[in-house]
Amino acid sequence: MEKFDWSKVEFARTPWRSRVIPDALPILIRWAQEGEAHSYSDLAQELHDTFGHEIKPRKDLYGTVAGGVAQALQWLSEQWKEPIPPLHAIVVNKNTKHPGEGAITISPAYFAGKKLDTEEERRAHLREAMEDVFTYPNWDRVARALGATMLTPSAGAAEEVAADAPLPLPKVQEGGRPESDEHKALKAWVASHPEEFVDFGCFPMGSNEKLLSSGDRLDAHFDNGRHRLAVEVKTSKCSEDELQRGVYQAVKYRAVLRAEQKAIRHVPNGEAILVCTRAPNKETRALIKRLQVRFQQVPLEAEQE
Repeated sequence: MEKFDWSKVEFARTPWRSRVIPDALPILIRWAQEGEAHSYSDLAQELHDTFGHEIKPRKDLYGTVAGGVAQALQWLSEQWKEPIPPLHAIVVNKNTKHPGEGAITISPAYFAGKKLDTEEERRAHLREAMEDVFTYPNWDRVARALGATMLTPSAGAAEEVAADAPLPLPKVQEGGRPESDEHKALKAWVASHPEEFVDFGCFPMGSNEKLLSSGDRLDAHFDNGRHRLAVEVKTSKCSEDELQRGVYQAVKYRAVLRAEQKAIRHVPNGEAILVCTRAPNKETRALIKRLQVRFQQVPLEAEQE
């Protein structure tokens, strides 16, 4: 493969951009490995702190910096003849927390063949793109191909627990226990109250024990033909370990729903939520935040019906 020349990047054809764009690549790769999106202001600050670049007062200028990285990855996609996730999509608007729709037009290799007619479809594919960036295993290979140095990822952003502290994994219980009356009542209540989940779509009555292609059964499932929602429920009597296991179950169910949607060429906008009748503790809240899981507390009466 020919050696990459940053001067070929259209966005890098000014003196400032030609210096800054190559240094933005290792920063974005580190953010991808840390699993967190950042704003253009964050990018400006990181370029200053890590490489000494002056901070421009107009933060929109950093959109072209991220765009320059995107153009480099597009070139590399053509060389490798395989799409590379759009790394620039994890640089988001500070207020909306979403990448701009320009993230799509600048990465034709990755978004080729995907349905992008409506804003909803574009948003869903951009969310999927961000997840692909965070799970892509070959960022070190990308860095080598483009001549970038690798920066050491940190453990993550500060949370309610100590900054950068690892969160212990929950204890896993071997073998199942009989389903309690409270659990049966709670999942039935959830399926019969779609109005509680309007933030995820306008759903008809849900169902219990929906079987997924992975072999998992959902406590509750909602589907309106455009959106799907998986619900994992935990009762007030569950241990904190069990509630944390529910966080990981929600991560899995979200991934499986979107995989099923992708398989049948539907918009991959499936979501999963963890529902409980009590609040999580500080450590579980940190885990929910770090893994970007939706959580909703419902009335205690829901498990007593």
